Amino acid sequence: MKTTGIVRKIDELGRIVLPKELRKSLNINSGDDFQITIEENKIILEKYSRLENFEEKITKIINCFISVTNYKIYFVINDKIINSNESIKDNISKLIQERKLYISDKIIKNQISDSIIEEGKMVIYPIVFDSDLLGSLILVSNDNINNIVNNSKILNNLIKSIVSKE
Repeated sequence: MKTTGIVRKIDELGRIVLPKELRKSLNINSGDDFQITIEENKIILEKYSRLENFEEKITKIINCFISVTNYKIYFVINDKIINSNESIKDNISKLIQERKLYISDKIIKNQISDSIIEEGKMVIYPIVFDSDLLGSLILVSNDNINNIVNNSKILNNLIKSIVSKE
């Protein structure tokens, strides 16, 4: 485990402020959930995602959609693309953080990560459950934009139904 050299005091309510540089480098945003564990004399904070528990099921559903639609579909949790473990680009992360459906109805080259560039129309659908941003779906295709949006909504609803059974 590497040390940062940063020292912080705990306030009277038991809070510690994480420095901005640390939050930025680890992509920690306001409202993110953390799992707290204790190991020997250490307190360990890990970003927690309810979707990670269902990653295998969700991936199977996404693969079914890919086989039927031929869309490029990326499942994103904590700015990482599941199954590739690549980080998404900052501009895509900002769109996801807005928690709004993003639609690009022009066929262009979309840079999803440093090594993933997909040409087509793009829909970014944040997965919000109980007001928590759990992750996101990114769909890219040359299909009619309304079809892409409708398929993204269906996929999003399937994912929410899996999470709601938790």
